[in-house]
Amino acid sequence: MTRQEQVVVIRGAISSTDALCLVSSLTGDIDARLAPEIIYPYYCFDAECSVPTLAGRKNVSLICLVDAANGLGATADKFELKKETVPLERLLPVELCSDSAAAIAQRTVTHRMGKKLRMIASFDISIVPRGMVHKRFWIVQSIEAKVMVDSTTGSLHPLKLKAA
Repeated sequence: MTRQEQVVVIRGAISSTDALCLVSSLTGDIDARLAPEIIYPYYCFDAECSVPTLAGRKNVSLICLVDAANGLGATADKFELKKETVPLERLLPVELCSDSAAAIAQRTVTHRMGKKLRMIASFDISIVPRGMVHKRFWIVQSIEAKVMVDSTTGSLHPLKLKAA
């Protein structure tokens, strides 16, 4: 019997069928097939930023996700969550502690706000942890490529077929 775990998953807009059709239409491979999905763990943070302006301070709210498998941080749009029971072998292991994730979130939000507002003035950032969330990625194998499809955005990430 397969071991399963209940996790909080970001509700995706792209189904496995949508992912398969998308890759098939782009590669022209009608025999493309789905490989087992991958479910990435992310630390989720709410960020509140207080930014100085000519009219006083402006408050900006952001969501920051930090990939718990390899430590990459990114800001995100609002999303819906749902609880789901998934096979344990589909979950990537958590490789990052929450303290390291909070530091990455702080740097990610600082960088994003600096680019968004094009300013070098200091601004205050408060990071509040929301817990662990997971994001599903569909893996589609075609004759010419292996592609990872983001279930929330539909973005494509080519994967290597073989190690060099």
